[in-house]
Amino acid sequence: MLAFAEVAYRGLLIEQDKRSAHRYVDSYEELKGKTLLDIGAAEAIFTLDTIEYMDHAYLFECDESWIEALEVTFAPYKEKITIVRKYVSDVDDEDNITLDTFFRDEGKSIDNLFLKMNIEGYERIALEGAVHILEHGRQIGGSVCIYHLHDDKKVIESELKKFNLKTSIQPGYLYFEKEMRSAIIRFWS
Repeated sequence: MLAFAEVAYRGLLIEQDKRSAHRYVDSYEELKGKTLLDIGAAEAIFTLDTIEYMDHAYLFECDESWIEALEVTFAPYKEKITIVRKYVSDVDDEDNITLDTFFRDEGKSIDNLFLKMNIEGYERIALEGAVHILEHGRQIGGSVCIYHLHDDKKVIESELKKFNLKTSIQPGYLYFEKEMRSAIIRFWS
């Protein structure tokens, strides 16, 4: 079991190495004073690595197998972390919430946000539920996975540009579904 944990942890570290195609930011300094939306948090290694930089993080995670681990891991930072047990989507119901609704209902500012999205091919759907945030939020930025669906790179980049957001593709590729694909698109206002 220990060997598996070591291998899994090493894989997470490699994923966020400065040379990785899957790296979410150039520097953790980019998150200084930001509110992080870790959408598809899983083990939330990115949030844990950047906790000292951000003002607050919302961990969007529905997989119950992660919840207890997240609660234990982030217990020392409970004033900076909110775990949200809903899928981020383009609809609002018992299991899903749009980012626009989440921020409206919480009465929270949509400014100074950093969105990290890794939700297994549902990224474009989640972006459809964030129209108000993307259109009106100031100093907004993020990183979105663009390798889960074959045309994610083109579709998601086009969607972000509709909001006059600047974009860049993280250099490098990863092998997914028998193809070499770009992994991350970054955006900022």
